[in-house]
Amino acid sequence: MPFFSVSNLEVQNINAALTFNGDDAYTYVEDQLDIGFRIPGTQERVDCANYFISKFMEIESNFTYFLHDFTTHSTDCQNVLFKMNENLNKIIILGAHYDSRAQATRDPDPSKRDEPVPGANDGASGSAVLIELAKAFYKVRDNLSCQIWFLFFDAEDQGRDNDYGIDGWSWCEGSTAFVSEINNYYNSAIENLESMILFDMVGGTNLQFIDEQYSTSSLLDEIFATGRSLGFTAQFPSNPISNSIVDDHRAFINIGIPAADLIINFWSNPNWPFHHTTQDTLSNIANNSLEITGKTVEQFIYNNYLNTTTKVYKGNYPWFEDIDRALLEIFMFIVIIVAIGGIIILALNIIKLKSHSNKVQPKRKIDE
Repeated sequence: MPFFSVSNLEVQNINAALTFNGDDAYTYVEDQLDIGFRIPGTQERVDCANYFISKFMEIESNFTYFLHDFTTHSTDCQNVLFKMNENLNKIIILGAHYDSRAQATRDPDPSKRDEPVPGANDGASGSAVLIELAKAFYKVRDNLSCQIWFLFFDAEDQGRDNDYGIDGWSWCEGSTAFVSEINNYYNSAIENLESMILFDMVGGTNLQFIDEQYSTSSLLDEIFATGRSLGFTAQFPSNPISNSIVDDHRAFINIGIPAADLIINFWSNPNWPFHHTTQDTLSNIANNSLEITGKTVEQFIYNNYLNTTTKVYKGNYPWFEDIDRALLEIFMFIVIIVAIGGIIILALNIIKLKSHSNKVQPKRKIDE
């Protein structure tokens, strides 16, 4: 349990109709699993990218999209970027990885650790949320003051874990490759990349997000406050578990873009123990988890970018402030230890003085 809450920020969400549908998002998770294992370099990976294109074309037949091709260790990979409201200069990036892991390296059954991971939560859930958010935002696009990117990353999940990893591969190959060429996708002279929000493992049962330490604290704080204001206090707790996760948002932080990672405790979580196992299946996905995630970010975007004459909202925009809570906790721990030590020393000195006072009594006159 950390010393501090994520933030004492409280927000009053603006009044906006939230249309994100968890049941539809659940269907998009199911569709991806029906495609098969979306491992980099496979036909199923290609089919999944084409699936995303088909879903966005259902929203708008002329939806703008770009295929970002890159090669990692002789394997052909592909990020997929969709853009909404391209005429506006403030850009919000919503991202998720869509590859599934090639081997279930954490499966409790050693005989299954060479099998591929279905990736219902670890990959498909975040991608499903992106599709449903695109549907929601498209309905109100003319009333939004920002451009939104929906960015699907390939090759995030193939790094080394329990002595497995595709030889030479690192985590987050897709986001690293995209950021290295991000200037090809916007005009920095007139467009501003304001923030990036990453969805990773957001659809599992018993959803509870952590305080991810690489994330820009002011951005993550506001998302948490938005969720709590919607009543999702269990999923966005005031005193969440803290950890630093190597994930796709870090590449954006490294070039100065505020970014936040919505992710769960996946390393020691008895309420969702399926990470990198063959049990990361549809049976461990919850419609409600997808809906809570989607509606929270939908509300966050409306709070900051919905044009309304009655808008009264105060958040942390422009999200440049980034407090390292891990270092702050260490500092405060040291302060507390020093304070306790000072109190102990003071108490010992008081006891010592009293003891000395009792031994040294004033001389009395001798009666003659």
